[in-house]
Amino acid sequence: MPRIRTIKPEFFDDPDIGALSLGARLLFIGLWTQADKEGRLMDSLPRLKARLFPYDAVNVSALAVELHGKDFIRRYTIN
Repeated sequence: MPRIRTIKPEFFDDPDIGALSLGARLLFIGLWTQADKEGRLMDSLPRLKARLFPYDAVNVSALAVELHGKDFIRRYTIN
């Protein structure tokens, strides 16, 4: 179940966060609102696009690749 989360002021001046694109930063924040209390969520990019960017032409797949490539998220499958 999605959770209510808060953003600490330090988020905005963190150099690692600053190295991300603006879209990736916003996706990262949005993922917090969708994750369970352990920080996990289903890797359904169309669903995340609909929930987090309903009014924008955003390539959520490319942003997720960016976040994963810089170790902000870990994408995995369960067999």
